[in-house]
Amino acid sequence: MRRQLTLILALAAKDWSLFLADKRGALLAFLVPVVLASAFGLIFARPSDKTSTVKLPLVVVVEDGGPFTRSVAEDFAAGVRVEAEIVSREEADKRVADRRPGVAVVFPVGFEKLSEWRPGCGGELPRVEIRHNPMCGSEGQWAEGLVSEAVMRKLAKDKLSPVMGEAGTRMPFEVHTVEATGAHAGFNSYTHSFSGMTLQYLLFWGMESGLLLLRDRRRSVWVRLRAAPVPLWVVLMGKAVSTAVIAFLQVMTTFAFGYVAFGVTIGGSWAGFLLLAAAASLLAAATGLLVAAVGGTEARARSVCILVILGVSMLGGLWLPSFVLPGWARDLSLSLPTTWAMRGFDAVTWQGGGLLSSLPSVSAVAGFTALFLAVAVARLMSSEARRRRGLA
Repeated sequence: MRRQLTLILALAAKDWSLFLADKRGALLAFLVPVVLASAFGLIFARPSDKTSTVKLPLVVVVEDGGPFTRSVAEDFAAGVRVEAEIVSREEADKRVADRRPGVAVVFPVGFEKLSEWRPGCGGELPRVEIRHNPMCGSEGQWAEGLVSEAVMRKLAKDKLSPVMGEAGTRMPFEVHTVEATGAHAGFNSYTHSFSGMTLQYLLFWGMESGLLLLRDRRRSVWVRLRAAPVPLWVVLMGKAVSTAVIAFLQVMTTFAFGYVAFGVTIGGSWAGFLLLAAAASLLAAATGLLVAAVGGTEARARSVCILVILGVSMLGGLWLPSFVLPGWARDLSLSLPTTWAMRGFDAVTWQGGGLLSSLPSVSAVAGFTALFLAVAVARLMSSEARRRRGLA
């Protein structure tokens, strides 16, 4: 067994030498995930100040000139939760169509009748129009809630203040919003982007490793290697070890840059983080062997792999948090290794989870790795046996 281990390390060392021989290529292998993670983090970054309020950009149209309507519209536009501007309907429709912003609140003619409202009165109710761009449905729902709050506050003030005084119109409770994370953790959008883009790049790194093996098998160098007294499984494990070690270094380098440049921290267990990094690196290596085993031609394998990697990255929540996906997609994502890897990294980074919280993800990723390795080794050994018999 010691001899086989020595051979595996020797084959891995040969691959590392070839990797480092192309210095620019080696540099890009570590630079690309850093650039991708930084770009995604910059796009989705939010203010770190916990006291800051996220404002909804919108425009307000006031078509009813009554005092009650104007008071409601002005109070609403001056609210701390909106970034509003009062414009005409034509201007509002033009801006909404261009998503500058994507929502308009319209107080149409007849809204002033609401000032005469009494509890229990019937008849036709005045309307408020929420006009939104087709791609801004959630912002439209947000605006609906804010408008409802503003109108009800105005009605309560006008109808109850004469009877109960100013104190009677105040909210009888307070809402206290907190982040449900670990004791020493806090969400950082860069943490999600660095975790997701690192995992995605590891899959692409595994793909490139598999394509290289696929290319080698069609060259004379593979014939010479197989002529040596080295078992095939040893050759394959050498390839896997070389890929996994470089992948692990990519994880460490990317997160180190994230810590220095953007404050990405491991808020939970370092042991859990290292286990996840190792599991994800081995998954990349197993993916590479699987590509070489079932890829067929290099061109075909590359096209299929790109499609699969982008698909599992999107469904696994590597680009955006998985809660933005529809229910069926979230259920489907549980069958993907990327989902479990991302959950694990979330747990040990911004959620501040301990070692035990990372073990389910580590186990799931390790299970997928073992499955990929078993299929790849069995398929490659079968292919080599057929080749030796002259059947392939």
